[in-house]
Amino acid sequence: MSIDFYLGLNKPDEKKEITLKSALSDVVFEPRTVYEGQHKKLYTFNDSLQALRERGYERHPRPAEAFDLICRGLEGRLSPEQQAIADDMMNSYGEWLSMAMLRKGNLLHCYLDPENLLWDKKEWRYVVQGGKIKHAREEVYSISSFPDCFTPKTMNEINPTLVEKLWSRPYAILPEKIRQNALMWIPPESVLWLMSRGGYYKWYDVGTGYCKVSRGVMPQA
Repeated sequence: MSIDFYLGLNKPDEKKEITLKSALSDVVFEPRTVYEGQHKKLYTFNDSLQALRERGYERHPRPAEAFDLICRGLEGRLSPEQQAIADDMMNSYGEWLSMAMLRKGNLLHCYLDPENLLWDKKEWRYVVQGGKIKHAREEVYSISSFPDCFTPKTMNEINPTLVEKLWSRPYAILPEKIRQNALMWIPPESVLWLMSRGGYYKWYDVGTGYCKVSRGVMPQA
């Protein structure tokens, strides 16, 4: 099924066109993440952001950017160079994403490109340095119920816009591997989470952690 021109049936006599712009036209991914010997190096979020900027990149990939690459790789739609990046992403530990989430009541606050969040060993969580989170944009999504995690199918029934925000495209045209195997883990009430993608055998999940792999992106020239 093509994702550039998808025909979804709303009614027997009505067709809807869905066209998607690839995130790969906007950003360049770091080809290979940092390794220590045979294993990928793990970083706290703040150390990762500093390290990738020292390597010449701007930030971590946003969820839709990372999953656009992954989805197109699953569909065989990448160049050899791009496919090598997708293959490297599927190896070993999960990777940081450029998003933080905060749950307040039935609202999920998503902060793109957060910066001033530091790992607090005593509190065992990330805390905001300076009192107010720095970010590129805040997006708020309404969710009627909050289990610990959602499948893409369940999330699509509750808030389909968030499916596209996280996994890069509408549920109807997600690759079957992601539809069947992905989970989105939800932060507890009033707890700020820095988001990451995947891990061993959980490559398509969106969740959190305190140490993850560092991969940078930069704007296309």
